[in-house]
Amino acid sequence: MKAGPMQGKAMMQTLNCRSVRGRLWEYVAGTLRETERGPVAVHLHDCEDCDRLRAEYRSVRLGLKSLPAKKPSPLLETQLRVVASRERARRLQRMDFAGWMKELRIELRLAFDNVLRPLAVPAAGGVLASCLCFGMIVDTLHLHAAEAKDVPTALFAQATIETLSPFTVGEKDTMVMLRVDENGRVTDFSVPRGRATADELSQIGNLVLYSTFLPARAFGQRVSSNMLVEIQHMDVKD
Repeated sequence: MKAGPMQGKAMMQTLNCRSVRGRLWEYVAGTLRETERGPVAVHLHDCEDCDRLRAEYRSVRLGLKSLPAKKPSPLLETQLRVVASRERARRLQRMDFAGWMKELRIELRLAFDNVLRPLAVPAAGGVLASCLCFGMIVDTLHLHAAEAKDVPTALFAQATIETLSPFTVGEKDTMVMLRVDENGRVTDFSVPRGRATADELSQIGNLVLYSTFLPARAFGQRVSSNMLVEIQHMDVKD
């Protein structure tokens, strides 16, 4: 499509040094459109600065043409052929919907791996450290039983005697402190007041051994606790 006289005249009026210098390289190379070459030539005829710049562009172009052509190495040529072949295969795959979906799936997987791989090692280390810390403190998380002198509340139920052994202990009243575990077994006992002989301790052991107890409960869970038991003797007269 050729420009009319009015369009050519309007272009000649609007051309300035800045617009001409943006077209100088194409003008020197001979790739500028015919409709623009005339106005640019007229401006170069009138403007010495732009014409001097055109001469420099022409000198640079001639210098580049005179440079010897450098042949790429066989290795570089092979690598370029491989890259071009892969790009051609990728473009051919994009031509159908199945190939486009496959390439999209590969790109998403690659992006997913690149995002999560830097986070995988810190996340795994954090989980492992958390498990180790929890394993170290889990034994201390159970509820401790209240002592025997604590006031009973609805949240804690003291251990009680279920059945009492028929064995007796001496002839005097004795106060015994029992340690009852969460299974209702007596793990230890002591005589907090006074002193007991070896025979009395043996009798207390028999009494405790053949008695059964209900363990204490805290928040509905069985717990070990101390239990204070007083063994009293009663005289029955006929």
